[in-house]
Amino acid sequence: MPKIPKYYVRPDGLHETILRVTMPDGTKKRKAFRGKTDTEVYRKVREFNVKTEETPSGLLFEAAADEWWEEIEPTLAHNTAKSYRPALKRAKAQFGKMTVDSITAQDIDTYIRDFSATMAKKTAVTQLQVIRQIMRKAELDGAIRYNPAGAVKPPKNLPQSRREAPSKQQIKLIKNSVGLPFGLFAFLVYNTGCRRGEALALTGKDIDRKKKRISIRHSVYYIGNSPYIKDPKTESGKREVPLLDALDRVLPEKIPSGYLFAEPDGKPLTNDHFTALYDEYRAASGVTVTPHQIRHGYATALFENGIDPKTAQVLLGHSQLSTTMDIYTHVCEDVISAAAKKMNKGF
Repeated sequence: MPKIPKYYVRPDGLHETILRVTMPDGTKKRKAFRGKTDTEVYRKVREFNVKTEETPSGLLFEAAADEWWEEIEPTLAHNTAKSYRPALKRAKAQFGKMTVDSITAQDIDTYIRDFSATMAKKTAVTQLQVIRQIMRKAELDGAIRYNPAGAVKPPKNLPQSRREAPSKQQIKLIKNSVGLPFGLFAFLVYNTGCRRGEALALTGKDIDRKKKRISIRHSVYYIGNSPYIKDPKTESGKREVPLLDALDRVLPEKIPSGYLFAEPDGKPLTNDHFTALYDEYRAASGVTVTPHQIRHGYATALFENGIDPKTAQVLLGHSQLSTTMDIYTHVCEDVISAAAKKMNKGF
């Protein structure tokens, strides 16, 4: 068995070696090989040598995609990586066996248009973004002279995926079931507009009863079943929201300093435990909406109570006003539709 070389260990824990390699088209370039162990790096070097010898016609898209993913994955936030993985898989299925220098802007445009016909706007935009980044790396590495995906744009007027806000009946159920096991969670989300992870990261120290404020500074995310704490990806995610009287009244008289929703050992809820608790709560209460839909209920209440969009943007933790306006526009459409029914009847 060959002796495995020792490789450089990066600050993020990955092992790495950078070699000057000959590409299938005869050009030479520096290429990074990374892995969790020296053995994994060594294996990738060996596999690359075999792959380039068997592919004399040029760099395959699937190889370019793998190189891009190895480089970018360690830098991505968990949720970003989660959304990129299926897009990467779809891109490799479509273009994997083509060489990067044979893929045209028309090829990519046709694929994105066909893909967009059955997908929401955000999914289509992410798909194009992943292809664009893969081809951009191929361009920088000298495998292609220009990035054909740079000229491609998502089709206009793509359908937006929309999570409906809770109905008035659902809001009533949330309010009436606050005393049920885990009922406080749904009630808190409705009265603060917290995202699920933000609500699960709240501690007693984040609640100031004297100032009537709740500080949102962190969020829980999951890798598998295990919870981890992260900061918001933008500064706008860090914010203070009012501690409304209705919520203050149902909070414990003496709020513990630790997590409001925690495991017996005081750590944040695991993903499985959260899911079980929320499912049991929904079965007992009749609430059918998701935590994110309840957050939209908070946004709807802001609109209905005359809170201006800029203030709502701050309270909801949106980095872009357009995100807030999209919710407000949907709510406004619902209000107009309801008004139209009354007008038709009255007129």
